Amino acid sequence: MPAPDKYAKVGGARIHYIEAGNGPILTMHHGHSFTARIWEKVGTFDAAARSGYNVLSIDFPGFGDSEKGRFESLGSFIYDFYNTLKIPKAVLMGSSMGGEAVIDFAVNHPEMVQALILVGAVGVSKYAERISALKDKPILLVWGKRDNISGSENYKIIMDRVDNAKLSVLDGGHACYLDSGEAFNKLITTFLKELHNNIKT
Repeated sequence: MPAPDKYAKVGGARIHYIEAGNGPILTMHHGHSFTARIWEKVGTFDAAARSGYNVLSIDFPGFGDSEKGRFESLGSFIYDFYNTLKIPKAVLMGSSMGGEAVIDFAVNHPEMVQALILVGAVGVSKYAERISALKDKPILLVWGKRDNISGSENYKIIMDRVDNAKLSVLDGGHACYLDSGEAFNKLITTFLKELHNNIKT
């Protein structure tokens, strides 16, 4: 059964998200071709909730059922969303465009980050000089073996600067969670369960 629709007024815009589970907060951020429901469709949303997390999958402004609004960047939107819902700190997962948004948010507000899961994140080079702000954060990097949109240079920038960054390469393209869904979800839940033991709710 699909998670019920929820809405929050963020910066004057009506923003759509879905939510499930209890525990430390995990927010999920989709890529350009998708919406918040993609993580539900591939099973990651429910798997993460079953792993002991309060999971929120969010439609970016102008995507899915969210109004466009006016935000400086998608990273600043995440910050505004967190403030609206009074989220002090969380684990963030983002793919492609959503991965870049998560990095943008994280380098500007590292104190609000428990850990990151970046899936084929794009635009990483823009933040190369600031990635070191995340040097103490656990980061899981997931890339598709045949990703022709986000090349290996993107994850290498992070691997070179963050000792706690771990890379997993899955069979598939840019949206590897569509090609290798079962392996992807196992990877995510294993990371989340290990992380859970170190997070104080």
